[in-house]
Amino acid sequence: GVAIVRHLLANNGALTAVVPAARIVAGFIGVDQDSPAILVSQISAVTRNIVAMNSSTVYMRDRVQITIYATTYPQLKSISALITAALPVSHGTVNGFACEAIVPDQAGADMFDDQSLTYEQTLDFMVSYNR
Repeated sequence: GVAIVRHLLANNGALTAVVPAARIVAGFIGVDQDSPAILVSQISAVTRNIVAMNSSTVYMRDRVQITIYATTYPQLKSISALITAALPVSHGTVNGFACEAIVPDQAGADMFDDQSLTYEQTLDFMVSYNR
């Protein structure tokens, strides 16, 4: 799920005009990361359980969390809208994966870090794909 979401975000021209693809990171972001930046990480994963698990294809459903780091509150909200537009509810082959669906789930609270002077928010998406 992370590979699918990160690929779609890093290859979206409108989003990368605001957040360079090099700042759209899977996994973890260092404390010295410049803003704006986007972190893509997995929150949970569920494998489809079937009686005959002998197929070479496994159906997965991941909760993927996107954390936005911005220098201003308006920038935070603008990036949030760009992310939602970059992840349409659709399916097809993405980054070599057979993606069944990407569906928006929850948006987290608006946050502000006093030390780094960074605005933050999380967006969750449910990503269904065949692995």
